[in-house]
Amino acid sequence: MLKKEDWKTQPVVDAIANRLLREAGGDLHQVHGNAVATALGMPKGNQSIYAKVNDWKKRMEAQGIQHVRRAPAGLREELEERLRAGVEDMVRVALELTGKTIDGERQRSDQTETALCEKIALLEGELDHEREARVQAGGKAETMAQDLVELARKAAAEKARADLAEARLDEIRIQHDALLGRLGMASVRSERAQGTHACKEDEECSIDMSRYDYEE
Repeated sequence: MLKKEDWKTQPVVDAIANRLLREAGGDLHQVHGNAVATALGMPKGNQSIYAKVNDWKKRMEAQGIQHVRRAPAGLREELEERLRAGVEDMVRVALELTGKTIDGERQRSDQTETALCEKIALLEGELDHEREARVQAGGKAETMAQDLVELARKAAAEKARADLAEARLDEIRIQHDALLGRLGMASVRSERAQGTHACKEDEECSIDMSRYDYEE
């Protein structure tokens, strides 16, 4: 039981009134000052309790809670049946709409998947072509590199042969010049020898002539 000083607080009255309203099935008319006072353990309500209950009711009415009388017998079952039928119809319509939505989404998904598969296949083809082109280009580059190496080797061999031929030619030139030199010296010596022999013959001839002159 609450103390007497707690009966005057609005939150306590509101809490009791809310509980009684739930117990009354939402019938605001059944929640009054005496009922709240009894729930609080008071013998009867007083002016303070009545004022707080009236304040609570005004706030409930502002929230849309009105006086509700008990419905006739059988109305609950009828309402439940209608609500059930309505709910079933709503569920059926919702399921149909959901099914159509799902079918539409599946169709769009299938179309998107098909387009993506085609795009992927196209890209894979282009990638394979690019790889093949790179392999061929790599083979051509390797062949060209080998050809360049072979050409460089041949060029080096030709240069070596040319250097050897040039050295041989220089050697032949030296030998030729030496031979010409020797031939020139031999010619000079021959001319000198011929000149000496002629002089001897001239001397012999002169002696003979003198001798002949002397004899006469």
